[in-house]
Amino acid sequence: MQKLFSQSYSVSKKVLLTIFVTPIISTIILGSLFVLPSTENFGFWLLEENAPIEILTFILFMYAGIFGVYNLRNLNKPLEKYVKFFYIIFSLFLILIAMEEISWGQWFFHFETPTEWAKMNGQGETTLHNLNGLQGNSEILRMVFGLAGIFGIILGCFKQFKIISAPTILVSWFIIIFCHAAIDFIQDKISISEQYDFAIVKTSEFIELLIAGSSFLYLWLNFRMLKRNK
Repeated sequence: MQKLFSQSYSVSKKVLLTIFVTPIISTIILGSLFVLPSTENFGFWLLEENAPIEILTFILFMYAGIFGVYNLRNLNKPLEKYVKFFYIIFSLFLILIAMEEISWGQWFFHFETPTEWAKMNGQGETTLHNLNGLQGNSEILRMVFGLAGIFGIILGCFKQFKIISAPTILVSWFIIIFCHAAIDFIQDKISISEQYDFAIVKTSEFIELLIAGSSFLYLWLNFRMLKRNK
């Protein structure tokens, strides 16, 4: 089965193994930073606003979105309309999320948020995900993404949906994303401790990085499959 998967996506077994274990190993490494007092502050710094993890998340989302649009336009293969529609919407949505990560350039250009918009925004920024009603509930969106990824893998069992299904090798990414989001959702209702709650909220930045990474890998693997099956 692994050989068949490797042939379908034209990638080596080593690459497949790397893709599968990357979220597991990175989760363990990040978690280990909070075990030792000497590295705890460094771990939290990585998760701060405008820190490496959030910047990398923006880069991955933007690159993945542009990658998807570019490859769809340059794919010399006839596709059904629903397939084109799905990939273009998914790719454009990734670009939207990327812009949300940097508050639509507010990080870089330091422009003021329009007064009326700031009143509706929980953080006073130009973002959509911080609007009143959405602010503080982003774990639901992360949970939906994880579930959608798992559902996307299941779609691969049906021939008519194989072309847009999620590669099975991404299951480790989707499970970690969903489990963290589910814990985040539960701890909003049942608080375990202030320190634990804080850690869950802060590590959501890391989960967003996993979402960005899995989104790129989804497009990268699927377009390799599409090009191979011309």
